[in-house]
Amino acid sequence: MNNTVINKSELVIDALQYAHDHNLAINNKDDVRKILELLDPEHKEDLDAFAELLKTSDVFMGMEAKEKEEQKTQLPN
Repeated sequence: MNNTVINKSELVIDALQYAHDHNLAINNKDDVRKILELLDPEHKEDLDAFAELLKTSDVFMGMEAKEKEEQKTQLPN
């Protein structure tokens, strides 16, 4: 896999975790800016694009978690 994709994926996961741990809203650009200042000190990421990526990733992860939970409840005991 391309290192750029791996690095971006790791950054997104770290950003979502940081937002969760510090009660920051990924829908708030000021909060996303705070996250990027810590995790992207070289300012390689575009704020608007990264905020959209965080929102999309968060929705996808929520959908995946719900699907996994539904599968889990259908398992025989």
